[in-house]
Amino acid sequence: MVKLRLTLPSHDKEALIRLRVDKSFKTRSRITKRTLEVAKAFGIGVDEKKVFQIYKKFEFEVNPGEIIYITGESGSGKSILLKEIGRRLTKHREFGGVLIDHELKIDPDEILVHGVGRDTREAIELLSMVGLNEAYLFLRKYKELSEGQRYRYRLAKAFWSGKKTLILDEFCSTLDRITARVVAYLCQKFCRRRGLTLIAASAHEDLIEDLNPNKVIIKRFGPYAELRILDPKPRPCSILRHVKVEDGTYQDYKTLAAFHYIGGRVGYLRRIFRAVVELDDLTELAGVVVYTHPYSELSARNHALPILRKLRRKLGRKRFVKLIDENFSRVARIIIHPKFRGIGLAVKLLKETMPLLDTPYVEALAVMAKYNPFFEHAGMKRIEYRSRIQDEVKKLLTKLQEYGVQPNRIHSKRYLRRILSQLSRRELKSISRDVKRIGMFRKKGEIEFEEIIEFLSKLRAKPEYFIWRDPRKPSIIDDNLDQEI
Repeated sequence: MVKLRLTLPSHDKEALIRLRVDKSFKTRSRITKRTLEVAKAFGIGVDEKKVFQIYKKFEFEVNPGEIIYITGESGSGKSILLKEIGRRLTKHREFGGVLIDHELKIDPDEILVHGVGRDTREAIELLSMVGLNEAYLFLRKYKELSEGQRYRYRLAKAFWSGKKTLILDEFCSTLDRITARVVAYLCQKFCRRRGLTLIAASAHEDLIEDLNPNKVIIKRFGPYAELRILDPKPRPCSILRHVKVEDGTYQDYKTLAAFHYIGGRVGYLRRIFRAVVELDDLTELAGVVVYTHPYSELSARNHALPILRKLRRKLGRKRFVKLIDENFSRVARIIIHPKFRGIGLAVKLLKETMPLLDTPYVEALAVMAKYNPFFEHAGMKRIEYRSRIQDEVKKLLTKLQEYGVQPNRIHSKRYLRRILSQLSRRELKSISRDVKRIGMFRKKGEIEFEEIIEFLSKLRAKPEYFIWRDPRKPSIIDDNLDQEI
């Protein structure tokens, strides 16, 4: 028998709901040879009714927007309480509709970036919130994911469901315990940002700190449960306490390179740092940042520091290139292992390593920054600029569209081969000249057909430019800025 009483005080502006739970069930065993042998061995009646009390006069309150975590031993009654809460809250519009996780239905062929969000930006935000923020992962199907990845995608679907109250059983139970902490942290951050009510249950008590709930219900065996009222405040993920930032090697970069949307070889190295998680007798590479020598010419840099144009004319190319190399380092790659993304590790890695470089300026060009503002959170300044190369790319895309190429399908090599193979020799020659100029190919003559396909399929959006100045280090650039002022 379940008795769950709810009261909704009319004077309560926060639409508080008070619940009282009494739960018990009766059982009587069948008479068999084995049950009789058990009864004889322990001196108990085999056909007597037995009452098992699961909850006895347990009361607690629920407010919209709260996070409640139910934990305790397996079989103690957590799921029973979770289901009853969900069933009752569906009757109250103050909770904005209730989603119970087992109600989610997902098409096995569903592509992740199509399954959530109103547009690409929101899809990437939702997927990133559950630790699925890897470029190639966005394009995979649900059936191609591991069990842990499927669980995280189900969380993203729950967040995208439009329901304001989420009921999640066996919360993060299928994930390793480090990943579970990260996901718990990301979930509570997302729910609080969107004003969602989250009620989750799990046998693991190690998630309390990172889930940061308003209330914790600890259910032991027997009829009683313990209610803890907490005072949640914004705080970093617990994993960050176990992160050590130190000098790294090119092998560290190669270990994580597969998780970067560009990957590949990096040249002109200046310095490499890594972030290592040391927890529970485990040491795991969590992130790496690769700093290189800067590009000698960069229009975005000139937008950030207009004095550079005058210095270029004053010093001449050779001395100017030396000046740039002595004053700038470039963030060529920053890679966080997917299981540690979203907790601020990239910010920590940049903040702690940029001051360790010998140059007064650090800069970065990154497309991913459109969706994740970690460069700015690390103290870098975003600079708006106009790119000559991007202007050329736009002209090329317009020309391709006139030749019958749909811009939104340009990253499909199969599609490009089919359309471009139908063009005339004159049209292909025109495209070849543009590609050679934009891609700065050094080879003589026209670009081969497959080289055109490869280049066009990998055209990227205009990257964001960021710059950071170390105030402790002197720079001739600043001296000239002062003179200019």
